Amino acid sequence: MMKTKASVSPELIRLDIEKLDSQGDGISRDATGKIIFVPGVLPGETVLARKTTEKKDFATARLVEIEKTHPERVKPFCPWHERCGGCQIQHASYPLQLMLKEQFLKDAFSRIGRMLPLEGFSRVAASPLESGYRNKISLPVARSENSGTLEIGYFQKRSHRVVAIDRCPVAMPVLNEILKEVRAGIAQVGILPYDERTRQGLLRHVVLRGGQETGEILIVLVVHHSPDPAITKNIICLARRIRKRYPQLLGLALNFNPAEGNVIFGPLTKALSGRAFFYERLADLTFKFDATSFAQVNTRQAERLYQAVANEACPAIGENVLELYAGVGTLTCFLAARSSRVVALEEWGPSVDCLKENVSRNSFSNVRALGGSAEKLDFSAVGPIDSVVLDPPRSGCHPDVLNSIAQMSPRRVIYVSCNPSTLARDVGLICREEHFRLRKVLPFDLFPQTCHVESIAILDRDSSS
Repeated sequence: MMKTKASVSPELIRLDIEKLDSQGDGISRDATGKIIFVPGVLPGETVLARKTTEKKDFATARLVEIEKTHPERVKPFCPWHERCGGCQIQHASYPLQLMLKEQFLKDAFSRIGRMLPLEGFSRVAASPLESGYRNKISLPVARSENSGTLEIGYFQKRSHRVVAIDRCPVAMPVLNEILKEVRAGIAQVGILPYDERTRQGLLRHVVLRGGQETGEILIVLVVHHSPDPAITKNIICLARRIRKRYPQLLGLALNFNPAEGNVIFGPLTKALSGRAFFYERLADLTFKFDATSFAQVNTRQAERLYQAVANEACPAIGENVLELYAGVGTLTCFLAARSSRVVALEEWGPSVDCLKENVSRNSFSNVRALGGSAEKLDFSAVGPIDSVVLDPPRSGCHPDVLNSIAQMSPRRVIYVSCNPSTLARDVGLICREEHFRLRKVLPFDLFPQTCHVESIAILDRDSSS
Protein backbone atom coordinates (compact mmCIF):
# COMPACT_ATOMS: atom_id res chain seq x y z
CA MET A 1 0.00 0.00 0.00
CA MET A 2 1.35 3.43 -0.95
CA LYS A 3 1.70 5.92 1.87
CA THR A 4 0.61 9.54 1.78
CA LYS A 5 3.50 11.96 2.18
CA ALA A 6 3.68 13.76 5.48
CA SER A 7 3.35 17.22 4.00
CA VAL A 8 1.47 18.66 1.04
CA SER A 9 2.27 22.00 -0.54
CA PRO A 10 -0.33 24.68 0.36
CA GLU A 11 0.20 26.48 -2.94
CA LEU A 12 -2.67 26.88 -5.38
CA ILE A 13 -2.32 25.10 -8.71
CA ARG A 14 -4.20 25.77 -11.93
CA LEU A 15 -5.74 22.65 -13.48
CA ASP A 16 -7.59 21.93 -16.72
CA ILE A 17 -10.19 19.22 -16.09
CA GLU A 18 -10.09 16.59 -18.82
CA LYS A 19 -13.00 14.38 -17.78
CA LEU A 20 -14.66 12.75 -14.75
CA ASP A 21 -13.89 9.32 -13.36
CA SER A 22 -16.60 6.83 -12.39
CA GLN A 23 -16.74 8.34 -8.88
CA GLY A 24 -17.50 11.82 -10.23
CA ASP A 25 -14.07 13.27 -9.49
CA GLY A 26 -12.39 15.42 -12.11
CA ILE A 27 -9.23 14.09 -13.77
CA SER A 28 -6.42 16.54 -14.49
CA ARG A 29 -2.64 16.61 -14.64
CA ASP A 30 -0.05 18.85 -13.05
CA ALA A 31 3.01 20.26 -14.80
CA THR A 32 4.87 16.96 -14.33
CA GLY A 33 2.07 14.92 -15.89
CA LYS A 34 0.93 13.36 -12.63
CA ILE A 35 -2.82 12.66 -12.47
CA ILE A 36 -4.73 14.78 -9.98
CA PHE A 37 -8.30 14.00 -8.88
CA VAL A 38 -10.52 16.96 -7.98
CA PRO A 39 -14.09 16.54 -6.65
CA GLY A 40 -16.86 18.98 -7.57
CA VAL A 41 -15.66 19.94 -11.05
CA LEU A 42 -16.85 19.31 -14.61
CA PRO A 43 -15.02 18.43 -17.85
CA GLY A 44 -13.54 21.43 -19.66
CA GLU A 45 -13.39 23.62 -16.57
CA THR A 46 -10.21 25.42 -15.51
CA VAL A 47 -9.88 25.59 -11.74
CA LEU A 48 -7.60 26.64 -8.94
CA ALA A 49 -7.10 23.84 -6.45
CA ARG A 50 -4.95 22.92 -3.47
CA LYS A 51 -3.45 19.46 -3.14
CA THR A 52 -4.74 17.43 -0.21
CA THR A 53 -2.79 14.19 -0.67
CA GLU A 54 0.33 13.37 -2.63
CA LYS A 55 1.15 9.82 -3.64
CA LYS A 56 3.65 8.24 -5.98
CA ASP A 57 1.36 7.88 -8.99
CA PHE A 58 -1.39 10.41 -8.33
CA ALA A 59 -2.60 13.20 -6.07
CA THR A 60 -5.91 14.57 -4.86
CA ALA A 61 -6.87 18.22 -4.59
CA ARG A 62 -9.60 20.41 -3.16
CA LEU A 63 -11.42 22.85 -5.41
CA VAL A 64 -10.79 26.47 -4.41
CA GLU A 65 -12.00 28.53 -7.36
CA ILE A 66 -13.43 27.97 -10.84
CA GLU A 67 -11.78 30.21 -13.44
CA LYS A 68 -13.55 28.77 -16.47
CA THR A 69 -17.04 27.35 -15.83
CA HIS A 70 -18.80 24.66 -17.82
CA PRO A 71 -21.96 26.15 -19.40
CA GLU A 72 -24.04 23.25 -18.03
CA ARG A 73 -22.97 23.75 -14.41
CA VAL A 74 -26.01 24.29 -12.15
CA LYS A 75 -26.58 25.07 -8.49
CA PRO A 76 -27.18 21.84 -6.53
CA PHE A 77 -30.67 21.67 -5.00
CA CYS A 78 -29.51 19.67 -1.97
CA PRO A 79 -28.00 21.70 0.92
CA TRP A 80 -25.76 18.75 1.86
CA HIS A 81 -24.44 18.14 -1.65
CA GLU A 82 -20.80 19.01 -0.96
CA ARG A 83 -20.62 16.96 2.24
CA CYS A 84 -22.82 13.93 1.56
CA GLY A 85 -21.30 11.17 -0.58
CA GLY A 86 -24.54 10.32 -2.38
CA CYS A 87 -25.21 12.61 -5.35
CA GLN A 88 -21.80 13.12 -6.92
CA ILE A 89 -22.81 15.10 -10.05
CA GLN A 90 -25.76 17.20 -8.88
CA HIS A 91 -23.83 20.28 -9.98
CA ALA A 92 -24.29 19.21 -13.63
CA SER A 93 -27.47 19.86 -15.61
CA TYR A 94 -29.52 16.74 -16.23
CA PRO A 95 -28.73 16.55 -19.98
CA LEU A 96 -25.03 16.77 -19.10
CA GLN A 97 -25.45 14.04 -16.48
CA LEU A 98 -26.76 11.69 -19.16
CA MET A 99 -23.81 12.49 -21.42
CA LEU A 100 -21.36 11.91 -18.56
CA LYS A 101 -22.91 8.52 -17.77
CA GLU A 102 -22.64 7.47 -21.38
CA GLN A 103 -18.95 8.35 -21.21
CA PHE A 104 -18.48 6.44 -17.93
CA LEU A 105 -19.93 3.36 -19.62
CA LYS A 106 -17.83 3.66 -22.77
CA ASP A 107 -14.68 4.36 -20.75
CA ALA A 108 -15.22 1.16 -18.76
CA PHE A 109 -15.69 -0.92 -21.90
CA SER A 110 -12.67 0.67 -23.54
CA ARG A 111 -10.41 0.31 -20.49
CA ILE A 112 -11.60 -3.03 -19.06
CA GLY A 113 -13.41 -4.73 -21.92
CA ARG A 114 -10.42 -4.04 -24.18
CA MET A 115 -11.18 -5.94 -27.38
CA LEU A 116 -14.87 -5.07 -27.31
CA PRO A 117 -15.97 -2.68 -30.09
CA LEU A 118 -17.52 0.58 -28.87
CA GLU A 119 -20.48 0.16 -31.19
CA GLY A 120 -24.16 -0.45 -30.55
CA PHE A 121 -24.29 1.85 -27.50
CA SER A 122 -27.64 3.60 -27.22
CA ARG A 123 -28.00 6.98 -25.55
CA VAL A 124 -28.75 6.84 -21.83
CA ALA A 125 -32.52 6.70 -21.34
CA ALA A 126 -33.58 9.61 -19.11
CA SER A 127 -35.46 8.99 -15.87
CA PRO A 128 -39.09 10.17 -15.65
CA LEU A 129 -38.13 11.88 -12.37
CA GLU A 130 -34.90 13.78 -11.70
CA SER A 131 -35.58 14.13 -7.96
CA GLY A 132 -38.01 12.55 -5.51
CA TYR A 133 -37.59 9.20 -7.26
CA ARG A 134 -35.96 6.99 -4.62
CA ASN A 135 -38.33 4.49 -3.05
CA LYS A 136 -35.73 3.54 -0.45
CA ILE A 137 -33.23 5.38 1.74
CA SER A 138 -30.77 3.64 4.07
CA LEU A 139 -29.42 6.03 6.67
CA PRO A 140 -26.55 5.16 9.03
CA VAL A 141 -26.82 6.31 12.62
CA ALA A 142 -24.04 7.71 14.81
CA ARG A 143 -23.43 9.76 17.91
CA SER A 144 -22.40 13.38 17.34
CA GLU A 145 -18.78 13.98 18.31
CA ASN A 146 -19.65 17.46 19.57
CA SER A 147 -23.00 17.19 21.33
CA GLY A 148 -23.25 13.45 21.85
CA THR A 149 -26.74 13.44 20.31
CA LEU A 150 -27.94 10.83 17.85
CA GLU A 151 -27.40 11.72 14.18
CA ILE A 152 -29.13 10.18 11.16
CA GLY A 153 -27.81 10.85 7.68
CA TYR A 154 -25.45 9.59 4.99
CA PHE A 155 -21.79 8.76 5.12
CA GLN A 156 -19.47 11.49 3.94
CA LYS A 157 -17.66 10.52 0.76
CA ARG A 158 -14.95 7.91 1.38
CA SER A 159 -15.51 7.90 5.13
CA HIS A 160 -17.68 6.50 7.90
CA ARG A 161 -18.43 9.96 9.23
CA VAL A 162 -22.19 10.54 9.24
CA VAL A 163 -23.47 13.78 7.70
CA ALA A 164 -26.74 14.49 9.51
CA ILE A 165 -29.58 15.44 7.17
CA ASP A 166 -33.16 16.64 7.64
CA ARG A 167 -34.34 15.25 4.31
CA CYS A 168 -33.07 13.64 1.11
CA PRO A 169 -34.26 15.56 -1.98
CA VAL A 170 -33.93 12.53 -4.27
CA ALA A 171 -36.18 10.43 -2.03
CA MET A 172 -39.95 10.13 -2.34
CA PRO A 173 -41.42 13.14 -0.47
CA VAL A 174 -43.41 10.95 1.93
CA LEU A 175 -40.21 9.21 3.06
CA ASN A 176 -38.80 12.59 4.09
CA GLU A 177 -41.96 13.39 6.02
CA ILE A 178 -41.76 10.11 7.91
CA LEU A 179 -38.02 10.58 8.47
CA LYS A 180 -38.79 13.67 10.55
CA GLU A 181 -41.16 11.64 12.71
CA VAL A 182 -38.64 8.83 13.10
CA ARG A 183 -35.84 11.22 14.01
CA ALA A 184 -37.88 12.94 16.70
CA GLY A 185 -39.31 9.66 18.00
CA ILE A 186 -35.97 7.88 18.30
CA ALA A 187 -34.59 10.74 20.37
CA GLN A 188 -37.54 10.37 22.75
CA VAL A 189 -37.30 6.58 22.90
CA GLY A 190 -33.70 6.81 24.09
CA ILE A 191 -32.09 4.39 21.64
CA LEU A 192 -28.30 4.59 21.60
CA PRO A 193 -26.49 4.45 18.24
CA TYR A 194 -24.17 1.53 17.64
CA ASP A 195 -20.47 2.42 17.71
CA GLU A 196 -18.30 0.38 15.31
CA ARG A 197 -15.17 1.02 17.36
CA THR A 198 -16.44 0.12 20.83
CA ARG A 199 -19.17 -2.28 19.61
CA GLN A 200 -21.53 -0.65 22.08
CA GLY A 201 -25.02 0.69 21.41
CA LEU A 202 -28.05 -0.61 19.53
CA LEU A 203 -29.20 1.22 16.39
CA ARG A 204 -27.14 0.89 13.19
CA HIS A 205 -29.37 2.07 10.32
CA VAL A 206 -32.76 3.58 9.70
CA VAL A 207 -34.18 2.25 6.43
CA LEU A 208 -37.33 3.75 4.91
CA ARG A 209 -38.83 2.14 1.84
CA GLY A 210 -42.11 1.86 0.04
CA GLY A 211 -44.15 1.68 -3.10
CA GLN A 212 -44.08 4.68 -5.40
CA GLU A 213 -47.26 3.48 -7.09
CA THR A 214 -49.07 1.89 -4.11
CA GLY A 215 -48.03 4.48 -1.53
CA GLU A 216 -47.31 1.78 1.07
CA ILE A 217 -44.45 2.61 3.47
CA LEU A 218 -42.26 0.44 5.70
CA ILE A 219 -39.80 1.47 8.42
CA VAL A 220 -36.90 -0.87 9.17
CA LEU A 221 -34.62 -0.25 12.15
CA VAL A 222 -31.39 -2.21 11.82
CA VAL A 223 -30.13 -3.08 15.30
CA HIS A 224 -27.03 -4.82 16.60
CA HIS A 225 -28.96 -6.94 19.10
CA SER A 226 -32.42 -7.35 20.59
CA PRO A 227 -33.50 -4.26 22.54
CA ASP A 228 -34.67 -4.66 26.12
CA PRO A 229 -38.45 -4.89 26.72
CA ALA A 230 -38.84 -1.22 27.68
CA ILE A 231 -37.14 0.01 24.50
CA THR A 232 -39.17 -2.45 22.42
CA LYS A 233 -42.39 -1.16 23.92
CA ASN A 234 -41.36 2.43 23.19
CA ILE A 235 -40.57 1.59 19.56
CA ILE A 236 -44.00 0.02 19.14
CA CYS A 237 -45.62 3.14 20.59
CA LEU A 238 -43.55 5.27 18.19
CA ALA A 239 -44.82 3.26 15.22
CA ARG A 240 -48.41 3.70 16.33
CA ARG A 241 -47.96 7.47 16.73
CA ILE A 242 -46.50 7.81 13.26
CA ARG A 243 -49.23 5.66 11.73
CA LYS A 244 -51.91 7.97 13.13
CA ARG A 245 -50.46 10.78 11.02
CA TYR A 246 -49.44 8.60 8.09
CA PRO A 247 -51.86 5.69 7.64
CA GLN A 248 -49.86 4.55 4.61
CA LEU A 249 -47.20 3.36 7.08
CA LEU A 250 -48.08 -0.31 7.19
CA GLY A 251 -45.30 -1.64 9.35
CA LEU A 252 -42.22 -1.10 11.49
CA ALA A 253 -39.73 -3.96 11.60
CA LEU A 254 -36.47 -4.70 13.36
CA ASN A 255 -33.64 -6.25 11.37
CA PHE A 256 -30.91 -7.86 13.47
CA ASN A 257 -27.33 -7.46 12.25
CA PRO A 258 -24.68 -8.41 14.84
CA ALA A 259 -21.90 -8.77 12.26
CA GLU A 260 -18.97 -6.45 11.73
CA GLY A 261 -18.55 -4.71 8.39
CA ASN A 262 -20.64 -2.38 6.28
CA VAL A 263 -23.37 -4.75 5.04
CA ILE A 264 -26.62 -3.10 6.12
CA PHE A 265 -29.01 -5.99 6.68
CA GLY A 266 -28.63 -9.08 8.83
CA PRO A 267 -30.35 -12.44 8.29
CA LEU A 268 -33.28 -12.03 10.69
CA THR A 269 -36.20 -9.57 10.52
CA LYS A 270 -39.08 -9.22 12.96
CA ALA A 271 -42.22 -7.10 12.59
CA LEU A 272 -42.82 -5.06 15.74
CA SER A 273 -45.87 -3.17 14.52
CA GLY A 274 -47.93 -4.06 11.49
CA ARG A 275 -46.07 -6.08 8.87
CA ALA A 276 -42.51 -6.48 7.59
CA PHE A 277 -43.31 -6.18 3.88
CA PHE A 278 -44.97 -3.86 1.38
CA TYR A 279 -46.48 -4.04 -2.09
CA GLU A 280 -45.55 -2.18 -5.25
CA ARG A 281 -46.95 -2.10 -8.79
CA LEU A 282 -45.00 -2.18 -12.04
CA ALA A 283 -47.10 -2.00 -15.19
CA ASP A 284 -50.17 -4.14 -14.44
CA LEU A 285 -48.26 -6.42 -12.04
CA THR A 286 -48.21 -6.32 -8.23
CA PHE A 287 -45.21 -7.42 -6.18
CA LYS A 288 -44.54 -8.15 -2.54
CA PHE A 289 -41.21 -6.96 -1.13
CA ASP A 290 -39.79 -8.24 2.15
CA ALA A 291 -38.12 -5.66 4.40
CA THR A 292 -34.66 -6.74 3.19
CA SER A 293 -35.46 -7.67 -0.43
CA PHE A 294 -33.67 -5.91 -3.26
CA ALA A 295 -35.75 -3.51 -5.33
CA GLN A 296 -34.71 -1.04 -7.98
CA VAL A 297 -34.94 2.34 -6.25
CA ASN A 298 -36.52 4.11 -9.24
CA THR A 299 -39.81 2.29 -9.80
CA ARG A 300 -41.00 4.04 -12.95
CA GLN A 301 -37.68 3.75 -14.73
CA ALA A 302 -37.31 0.14 -13.57
CA GLU A 303 -40.53 -0.70 -15.37
CA ARG A 304 -39.01 0.56 -18.63
CA LEU A 305 -35.80 -1.35 -17.95
CA TYR A 306 -37.63 -4.64 -17.30
CA GLN A 307 -39.73 -4.28 -20.43
CA ALA A 308 -36.60 -3.72 -22.51
CA VAL A 309 -34.94 -6.81 -21.01
CA ALA A 310 -38.01 -8.94 -21.71
CA ASN A 311 -38.15 -7.72 -25.31
CA GLU A 312 -34.49 -8.64 -25.88
CA ALA A 313 -34.66 -11.97 -24.07
CA CYS A 314 -37.87 -13.09 -25.79
CA PRO A 315 -37.90 -11.71 -29.34
CA ALA A 316 -40.18 -14.55 -30.46
CA ILE A 317 -42.99 -16.59 -28.95
CA GLY A 318 -41.97 -19.85 -27.30
CA GLU A 319 -38.58 -18.84 -25.89
CA ASN A 320 -37.17 -20.61 -22.83
CA VAL A 321 -35.36 -18.36 -20.34
CA LEU A 322 -32.98 -18.94 -17.43
CA GLU A 323 -32.87 -15.99 -15.04
CA LEU A 324 -30.11 -15.74 -12.44
CA TYR A 325 -30.20 -13.41 -9.40
CA ALA A 326 -33.99 -13.14 -9.76
CA GLY A 327 -34.72 -11.26 -6.52
CA VAL A 328 -38.43 -11.13 -5.67
CA GLY A 329 -39.44 -11.83 -9.27
CA THR A 330 -40.09 -8.39 -10.72
CA LEU A 331 -38.11 -9.03 -13.88
CA THR A 332 -39.19 -12.70 -13.77
CA CYS A 333 -42.82 -11.78 -14.33
CA PHE A 334 -41.98 -9.47 -17.24
CA LEU A 335 -40.06 -12.38 -18.80
CA ALA A 336 -42.86 -14.85 -18.09
CA ALA A 337 -45.34 -12.65 -19.93
CA ARG A 338 -43.35 -13.11 -23.16
CA SER A 339 -41.80 -16.56 -22.82
CA SER A 340 -42.81 -20.20 -22.89
CA ARG A 341 -40.86 -21.14 -19.75
CA VAL A 342 -38.75 -19.30 -17.17
CA VAL A 343 -36.41 -20.90 -14.64
CA ALA A 344 -35.67 -18.24 -12.01
CA LEU A 345 -32.92 -18.62 -9.40
CA GLU A 346 -32.43 -16.51 -6.26
CA GLU A 347 -30.17 -17.04 -3.24
CA TRP A 348 -31.50 -14.67 -0.51
CA GLY A 349 -34.08 -16.66 1.47
CA PRO A 350 -36.68 -13.92 2.09
CA SER A 351 -36.52 -12.95 -1.59
CA VAL A 352 -37.07 -16.55 -2.67
CA ASP A 353 -40.29 -16.63 -0.65
CA CYS A 354 -41.45 -13.38 -2.26
CA LEU A 355 -40.41 -14.66 -5.69
CA LYS A 356 -42.67 -17.69 -5.41
CA GLU A 357 -45.55 -15.64 -4.03
CA ASN A 358 -45.23 -12.95 -6.70
CA VAL A 359 -45.23 -15.46 -9.52
CA SER A 360 -48.42 -16.97 -8.13
CA ARG A 361 -49.98 -13.60 -7.34
CA ASN A 362 -49.59 -12.50 -10.95
CA SER A 363 -50.97 -15.82 -12.26
CA PHE A 364 -47.90 -17.11 -14.09
CA SER A 365 -47.82 -20.90 -14.36
CA ASN A 366 -44.77 -21.04 -16.64
CA VAL A 367 -42.19 -20.13 -13.99
CA ARG A 368 -40.05 -22.56 -12.01
CA ALA A 369 -38.66 -20.67 -8.99
CA LEU A 370 -35.52 -22.07 -7.38
CA GLY A 371 -33.61 -21.15 -4.23
CA GLY A 372 -29.83 -21.28 -4.27
CA SER A 373 -26.69 -19.61 -5.57
CA ALA A 374 -25.74 -19.36 -9.23
CA GLU A 375 -22.31 -20.82 -8.41
CA LYS A 376 -23.91 -24.07 -7.20
CA LEU A 377 -26.60 -24.44 -9.86
CA ASP A 378 -26.52 -27.63 -11.93
CA PHE A 379 -26.85 -25.93 -15.31
CA SER A 380 -27.09 -29.27 -17.12
CA ALA A 381 -30.38 -30.01 -15.33
CA VAL A 382 -32.10 -26.79 -16.35
CA GLY A 383 -33.17 -28.02 -19.77
CA PRO A 384 -33.00 -26.31 -23.16
CA ILE A 385 -32.56 -22.55 -22.86
CA ASP A 386 -32.77 -19.84 -25.52
CA SER A 387 -31.82 -16.84 -23.36
CA VAL A 388 -29.93 -16.41 -20.10
CA VAL A 389 -30.80 -13.25 -18.17
CA LEU A 390 -28.62 -12.22 -15.27
CA ASP A 391 -28.72 -9.23 -12.93
CA PRO A 392 -25.90 -9.86 -10.43
CA PRO A 393 -24.73 -7.63 -7.58
CA ARG A 394 -22.27 -4.79 -8.24
CA SER A 395 -19.36 -7.20 -7.89
CA GLY A 396 -20.51 -9.05 -11.01
CA CYS A 397 -20.43 -12.77 -11.79
CA HIS A 398 -18.06 -15.50 -10.67
CA PRO A 399 -16.08 -16.82 -13.67
CA ASP A 400 -17.51 -20.29 -13.05
CA VAL A 401 -21.01 -18.94 -13.61
CA LEU A 402 -19.97 -17.32 -16.88
CA ASN A 403 -18.31 -20.55 -18.01
CA SER A 404 -21.42 -22.57 -17.17
CA ILE A 405 -23.59 -20.16 -19.14
CA ALA A 406 -21.32 -20.44 -22.15
CA GLN A 407 -21.38 -24.24 -22.01
CA MET A 408 -25.18 -24.14 -22.23
CA SER A 409 -24.79 -22.37 -25.60
CA PRO A 410 -27.92 -20.22 -25.34
CA ARG A 411 -28.83 -18.09 -28.33
CA ARG A 412 -28.28 -14.95 -26.33
CA VAL A 413 -27.16 -13.62 -22.93
CA ILE A 414 -28.83 -10.53 -21.45
CA TYR A 415 -26.63 -9.03 -18.73
CA VAL A 416 -28.14 -6.31 -16.52
CA SER A 417 -25.71 -4.34 -14.36
CA CYS A 418 -25.41 -1.18 -12.27
CA ASN A 419 -21.60 -1.29 -12.45
CA PRO A 420 -19.98 -0.51 -15.83
CA SER A 421 -16.61 -1.85 -14.68
CA THR A 422 -17.74 -5.35 -13.72
CA LEU A 423 -20.13 -5.41 -16.69
CA ALA A 424 -17.28 -4.65 -19.09
CA ARG A 425 -15.06 -7.22 -17.37
CA ASP A 426 -17.62 -10.02 -17.57
CA VAL A 427 -18.82 -9.20 -21.09
CA GLY A 428 -15.22 -9.04 -22.25
CA LEU A 429 -14.53 -12.47 -20.73
CA ILE A 430 -17.53 -14.05 -22.44
CA CYS A 431 -16.80 -12.48 -25.81
CA ARG A 432 -13.07 -13.27 -25.81
CA GLU A 433 -13.26 -16.86 -24.65
CA GLU A 434 -16.77 -18.20 -25.03
CA HIS A 435 -17.83 -17.50 -28.63
CA PHE A 436 -20.30 -14.68 -28.01
CA ARG A 437 -20.38 -11.21 -29.50
CA LEU A 438 -21.70 -8.00 -27.99
CA ARG A 439 -24.57 -6.77 -30.15
CA LYS A 440 -25.68 -3.67 -28.24
CA VAL A 441 -25.79 -1.90 -24.90
CA LEU A 442 -28.91 -0.15 -23.61
CA PRO A 443 -28.17 2.23 -20.70
CA PHE A 444 -30.90 3.53 -18.38
CA ASP A 445 -30.61 6.29 -15.80
CA LEU A 446 -32.11 4.82 -12.64
CA PHE A 447 -30.06 7.09 -10.38
CA PRO A 448 -30.30 10.79 -11.37
CA GLN A 449 -27.79 13.12 -9.68
CA THR A 450 -25.34 10.24 -9.11
CA CYS A 451 -22.60 8.63 -11.20
CA HIS A 452 -24.42 5.31 -11.34
CA VAL A 453 -25.87 3.99 -14.57
CA GLU A 454 -27.85 0.78 -15.14
CA SER A 455 -27.13 -1.01 -18.41
CA ILE A 456 -28.37 -3.94 -20.45
CA ALA A 457 -25.72 -5.73 -22.51
CA ILE A 458 -27.08 -8.04 -25.21
CA LEU A 459 -24.74 -10.80 -26.33
CA ASP A 460 -25.48 -13.17 -29.20
CA ARG A 461 -23.89 -16.56 -29.72
CA ASP A 462 -21.44 -16.43 -32.60
CA SER A 463 -23.01 -18.63 -35.25
CA SER A 464 -19.64 -19.15 -36.93
CA SER A 465 -18.24 -20.92 -33.86
